Amino acid sequence: MILFLCSTGEIMNYPLLLLLFAFLLNVVASPVHAADFKIITDMDDRKIEVPVNPKKIVCQHGVSTEKIMILGKGASMTLMAMKPSPWAYRLYPEIRNLPLVSAPYSGDVEQMLKQKVDLVLYSPQPEETKKYAAVGIRTACGFSVRKRPRSLDDFEENFKRQVRFFGELLGPDAKPRAEKYCRYFDKKMKMIRSRTSKIALKERPTVYYGGRFGNQLFSQGNASVMHWDTEMAGGNYLPRIVDDNFIELHDEQLLVWNPDVIFISGWGSTLENFRNNPKWASLKAVRNGKVYVIPNGVFAWEYASGETIPFIIYMAKILHPDLFRDLDMKKELKTFYSEVYGKTVSDRDAERILQNLPPL
Repeated sequence: MILFLCSTGEIMNYPLLLLLFAFLLNVVASPVHAADFKIITDMDDRKIEVPVNPKKIVCQHGVSTEKIMILGKGASMTLMAMKPSPWAYRLYPEIRNLPLVSAPYSGDVEQMLKQKVDLVLYSPQPEETKKYAAVGIRTACGFSVRKRPRSLDDFEENFKRQVRFFGELLGPDAKPRAEKYCRYFDKKMKMIRSRTSKIALKERPTVYYGGRFGNQLFSQGNASVMHWDTEMAGGNYLPRIVDDNFIELHDEQLLVWNPDVIFISGWGSTLENFRNNPKWASLKAVRNGKVYVIPNGVFAWEYASGETIPFIIYMAKILHPDLFRDLDMKKELKTFYSEVYGKTVSDRDAERILQNLPPL
C-alpha cells in the first residue's frame, strides 16, 4: 500500500487520496447537476445513474466496444479491452488511435480521473467496480455471463435487451439505431425459426464448437450464446451438457460425440488446427469436410456479436442447405451492413469476411 503524509503529519492512504482528488476535480472543473444524469438498468439488473450523454467511456469488454461502435458512438470511447478486428478499424476509423486496457482489463484509475472518464463498462469482472466506486467513477455492466437465458425465447429477448441497453445508455441519437437493429433482428429470427422450429431433434445435425484462443477443446456450454445460435440455426448443440458459459472439454468427450459438423472459432484458430491434428482424423466432421471457421467481422461472430444475425443465417445454410437455398450469404451480409450498420461493403469485402480474411 502506498501511504502519503498530510500537512499535519498524519498518514493518508492512497485510495483515500484518490477519492479526495476525484472530489476536487469534480468541484473545480465541472459542477454536477441532477439534470445531467439519468437512471437506467444495466445488464446485471442494477439501477445505475449514468450521464445523459456520456462522452468518455472505458470498455473492459469486447462486446461493449462493439455495441458502442455499431450504434455510432465509437468516438466516445477512451480505452478498449482488446484490439478490435481489422474490419472494425476499416469500417469505424474513429477508433484507430484509441489505447487498449491492459489485462486483466484493469484501467489506470488515476489516469481515468485526469481524463474525466464518464463511465466504465465492465464484464465479466464485477469486482473491478469497487476501485472505481471508491473514487466516484460510475460503472455499468454491458454483458452478464451470470444471467444466461434458459430458453430460445429468453435468448432473443435478452439479446435485444442488451442492444436497447446501449441505445438507452449512449444518448438520444443511439436509441433509434438500437430500435432499428431490434426490428431487423425480429424479422430475420422469425424467418429462420419458421423453418428450423419444425425440425425434430433427431433430424438435426450434431454440432461441436471449439477453438477459443486456439485451444480446440475450449468451448461454450449450456445456455451460452453458441448454444442458442446453434439451436436457432437448426443444430443439435453437443456441449450443452455442461452447464456453464465457457468450458474446457477432454479429448475423449469429443471422440465420443463424433459430431456431424464442427465450427471453429476464427479468433485464434484455423482449419489446419483440426485437419492436421491426428487425434481428430477419425471424426465424422473431419472425414466429411464439415469443419468450418467462424467469420470475424466487426467482432467475433460467436461472442454475442451484433453480427449474430448473419452468423445464424451462415450456420443455417451449412446445417440445412436445402432449407435455406434461397438465401445468398454475400447478399445477406451486404444488406445487413447497409441497413443495420449504415456501412457499405463490396462483394469482395463480403467474400473476405466470410472467409475470415482481413480487408485488402
